[in-house]
Amino acid sequence: MNSLKYIIFGFFLILGCTNKDGESQIENTANSFGEPVTVILSQEQMSAIKLKLGHIQERNLTNVVKANGYLDVPPQNQAVISPMITGYVRKINFLLGDNVNKGQVMAELESMEFIDMQQQYIELCARLEFLKEDYERQKLLREQDAVSRKTFLMAEMEYKRTVSTLEGIKSKLNLLGTDIENLDQGKIESRITMKAPISGSVKSMNTVIGRHVDPSEEIFEIVNQDHLHLELNVYERDVQQIKKDQKVWFTVPSLGNTMYEGEVFLVGKNLTEDNRSINVHVHIHGDESQFTVGMYVNATIVIVENPSKTLPATALVVDGNNKYVFKKKEAGHGRFAFEKIPVFTGIESGALVELTNMNDLSLDDEIVVDGAFYLLNAFSQGE
Repeated sequence: MNSLKYIIFGFFLILGCTNKDGESQIENTANSFGEPVTVILSQEQMSAIKLKLGHIQERNLTNVVKANGYLDVPPQNQAVISPMITGYVRKINFLLGDNVNKGQVMAELESMEFIDMQQQYIELCARLEFLKEDYERQKLLREQDAVSRKTFLMAEMEYKRTVSTLEGIKSKLNLLGTDIENLDQGKIESRITMKAPISGSVKSMNTVIGRHVDPSEEIFEIVNQDHLHLELNVYERDVQQIKKDQKVWFTVPSLGNTMYEGEVFLVGKNLTEDNRSINVHVHIHGDESQFTVGMYVNATIVIVENPSKTLPATALVVDGNNKYVFKKKEAGHGRFAFEKIPVFTGIESGALVELTNMNDLSLDDEIVVDGAFYLLNAFSQGE
């Protein structure tokens, strides 16, 4: 409570510490009840108390289902990068938040295991030439009945086993990105590269230069937000009302009171045991650049289409038995007037409130949607 008093006190200091040219004041204009109806602020004062403006919008509020959830992307838009063999990190090419393209080298490792594998490949290639010649010779002799069947089968077994081992090592080296043509010429590499499997941004990084890593460790995580969506949890009792293409309004608490729009794309079939809810997949309309995977959301799913004139609940203030909003007007000399307009409200749905009367208001008017409380206190001072 003391903190609130200090905030209000600071607000009135802002109003009082201006010169005549940029003066903030409560006009003497009064309504039929003798109450002041306009307060004037400069742009600097509006910024100081962080006033936010918005418009009355037509939205569907009747018969809604409230839900919460988070922002997510499909599984194919997330990737974790781990080393395929043990090694030491020698180079890191990206930092947290950097954008990467599929195939770019994220980091380089030095690995004794990698060197040993290449050496084994070269040795097996040389041994295979000998075993192939011996196998073909034993086969020819066997056809002439010049060697025993056992001797021929032993040569055949050794040759085919070596072929299999060599192909296995070759496949592993291909997975590690080895240039087999260079290796066939005897050129052994000491470093392996870790490449990005998808395009996106680096969400997490868990390594430093010189660190020893193994296949069980997650070194990088990449997220591609091209298909960002909402994953909402709808309770069992409401699921039957949810259908594809229904409109969804949602807010992201960490981004303020701004309202965003989407629509239901998919209703899940599996009921969670812990909270008896079903996942609802929602596609987002409009710009998604301000969103991040994992952000918490509050949503309202519109069940029945019934257009209403709405404002965020934060736009309304209560003074006595009446509710008011503040409408912005030009006041000249870089100042703005905020008129106190009485309103009547209807349905409240989540963060939205229906306006049942539009007297002295239109959809084009700019309305204070955040900070109206400070203006109401300014009126109290001016009475």
